[in-house]
Formats: sequence, C-alpha cells, structure tokens
Amino acid sequence: MAEDEARIAAGIKGPWRFGFDHATDLSMENSGVWSVLSNGDRVWQLGIECPGAYSINFEFHTYQVPEGARVFVYNTMSEHYGPYTAATNGGRPSMGVGQLGGDRITIEYYEPAALAGAGALRIGQVTHAYRDVLGLTKGLNDSGPCNNNVICPEGDPWRDQIRSVAMITAGGGLCTGQLVNNCAQDSTPYFLTANHCVNGGSVSNWVFRFRWESPTCTPTANTTGLPKNVNGSTLLVTNPGSDMALLELNSRPQTGWNTFYTGWDKSTTAATSVTAIHHPAGDIKKISFEEQPVSSQNYGGAQCWRVAAWDDGTTEGGSSGSGLWNQNGLLVGQLFGGQANCTTNINDYYGKFNVSYPFLQQYLGNCGNTLEGLNYVAAGMADRVGSPNAFTIFPNPTAGAFTISWAGTVQGAAALMVLDPVGRVVVSRSTSAVGERFVLDLSDQADGLYLIELRQGQQRSVQRLVLQR
Repeated sequence: MAEDEARIAAGIKGPWRFGFDHATDLSMENSGVWSVLSNGDRVWQLGIECPGAYSINFEFHTYQVPEGARVFVYNTMSEHYGPYTAATNGGRPSMGVGQLGGDRITIEYYEPAALAGAGALRIGQVTHAYRDVLGLTKGLNDSGPCNNNVICPEGDPWRDQIRSVAMITAGGGLCTGQLVNNCAQDSTPYFLTANHCVNGGSVSNWVFRFRWESPTCTPTANTTGLPKNVNGSTLLVTNPGSDMALLELNSRPQTGWNTFYTGWDKSTTAATSVTAIHHPAGDIKKISFEEQPVSSQNYGGAQCWRVAAWDDGTTEGGSSGSGLWNQNGLLVGQLFGGQANCTTNINDYYGKFNVSYPFLQQYLGNCGNTLEGLNYVAAGMADRVGSPNAFTIFPNPTAGAFTISWAGTVQGAAALMVLDPVGRVVVSRSTSAVGERFVLDLSDQADGLYLIELRQGQQRSVQRLVLQR
C-alpha cells in the first residue's frame, strides 16, 4: 500500500495495483482431484483459497482444452465463468481469468471419456486482491467523488465512444484502453492503451472488461450478471515516444455487448476541447471534460497533449491508457500520467495519436487524417462498402420467409450470404442474372439480427434483417 501511494504521488497513473501476484505451479498432475463419472467421463476439480482476499483472479500458463471438453470457474457465491472451450482462447496456449469475488474459487475441467488425457491445465499465477475492485463489500466509488458516471446526462453526446472503452486486468494491476477502428473497417479487435501498462511484460493473459457502467447516475450502482470479459491479447506494436501500445484481442467482443470501434484524428491540430472516458482506481466507468484547448508538451520522454485542468471530473491510477477525444468525438491520445486528482485537478498528459501513427499505420491503414468510428454489428462483420440500396428485403422484420431482389445493380457473377448474429454463414447463393430474386426461409434459425451481404468483385453491400416470431 505504501509503495502504491508513492507511485501516485510521483504522478504515475497506472497500472493501478489492487492485488498481489503469487507465482504458482498447479496442474492436473500435481494438484486437485479427479473423479470418474458412471459413463467414463472425467472431472478435475481444484480449489484455490486466498484468506482475506476481496477477489481472486488467475492465469492459465498452460491452456490445452480439446473440442468437447469444458472449463468452469466458480466461487462460493454461486457466481461462475464458463464454459471455456477450445475456441475461447483462439488456440493459444495460455489464458487469464478475471476476478471472482471472495477468497475461495474452484476450477473445474470436464473431459468426455473419448478424450481422456487430451487436456492439460496449469495455473502459473494467482492474484490475491487486497483492494475491492468488484465493490462487493465496500461498495463502489473507490475513485474520487468528483468523477462522473458515464450514464449521467453529460455523457449523452459520447454514447458511442463510451462503448469502445474497457478496463484491463493485468495480474494484480488495472489500466484502461479502447477498441479502435481501422481503414478496412472490418471490426478487427485492435485495442489501444498505454505502453507503460505493458512495461515490457506479456499481454497474452490480460483480461478486458467491457460495459462495466453504473445503470444509474447517482447513486452509483453495480451492474448485474457476470462481467463481459474478453480473455487474452497479442501485442502488435509499442512506441515509448508517445507511450502507446496497440494490441489485438484474442476474440471479438460478443455481439450482444454492443461495443464500438472508436474513430481517430492523426492530424497535428490541437483540440479545442477534450473528453476522457476511463476506469479510475479500478472503479466503474467515468467521464471527464475539459472545455479549454490542450497544449503540446514533452512528459517523461513522450510527446503529449497536456490537459491543464479538468473542468468536470478527473483521472486517477487505473485510468492509464484511456482515450482522449477531441471536440469532434475522435481519439487524439491515450493517458500517460500527471498530477490530476479530485483535490489538485491539474496537469494530465496524453501520448499523441499523431506521433503514434507511423507505428500504427501497418495495422490501421492509411486513409487520411481522420476516420469515423464503427458500430459493431456481428462477429467478423461490420458495415460494408457499397450502396445500401443495391438490393431489397421484404418483409423485414420477418417471421421466417422473405424475398431478396434487385434490378440493374448486378452485372456478372455475384454472391449472396446470410450471416447469423455471431457471424456464421447460414445461407449462401450465387447469381449472374440482372433482376433475379431469391425467396429464403430462416424458420429453422433463432430470432435475432441477421446480415444479408451481396458481394460482386471488390464491392460489398450489407443490409440488416430482423428475424422475430
């Protein structure tokens, strides 16, 4: 705790530490209990206890789960994560698991008889939370009282940008970051944060918590249900000269989370006013405002935008890596450090996005100085290039059957696909005739939002279909 306070006094915003990381070596071979079910299936259970901990999170340093096997993690309060499967971590060999409340958790691995011996799990790090980041016993509001919940009316113009921001759990530390759009606008889960949050370490087991927001402006209240977590990422590029790190998440956020890929501005023009969206001190998501122009300044060896004094709200430890948006709603930097807090609300420094961009360009592309944000539609699919009127759908919404038709827009071979809410192709057709129409039926599919995509060469047109019975 004393070391944490010294870091804050020095203007180091993060990672904000909430727990102590214990190095462990707990595997199926040396820990836990195996049980064999009557049908030959097997279950491995491992209990982990950290006396007095507010919560426990951990890292699988070996995560080998074959198709058909499942992993669950649960606490004594009937909360659980899972099932984690072979697909959860995209085939990668390790994975972090976010906080579960209390001082005892159980890890459970289920393996069908036909897969006996095919799985392997090893827990290499366990984090004992000495701060209550989940707000289960002390309540929320660990951050300063001047912070604003994003649900408050002043957040209304920033609803899209708010949806891009996530809290990062990196072992026993917390930072913030945000999904960023790219020139291909293909919903690749690129995630921008601060280089000092990485600090030369591995990001493969980081956990990204989206949509942790109070449902009420005041008083602050916790969200219901389990956290909306993405497990794991890959580090793509860093630049200490702007304190930037770009990651790619191991999987896209789920469609139902309604996330957003924020737009950006890589020009050198200083913003006339700015907004910050962040998780201060591991708290629920907050928003801060500065109505005066930012200035250019070097801070800690990085080229930064300086926020002289917040007009409303502030930042704290844990806010590191969070975005700074200009008056046009475009990202212009991410938080490096500074002295700002609710008592002395001056001097925050954000690594410049324009300085970062030569390093980002190989991933985000080259499409001018500014790029608008992107609404996330479905896994692997987003709003596409091409005329939205290239074809018609009737009726829409539909209870099952519908007709797709076009006239004069298709010259030559074209492909038509119907994608379900998680991005899987459920219907595909090909055509080369002008004026052709298809009568399709999705009665065997679940209700939800579907995408109809017409492709011809490099041109793509997408429309949404609602299946509702």
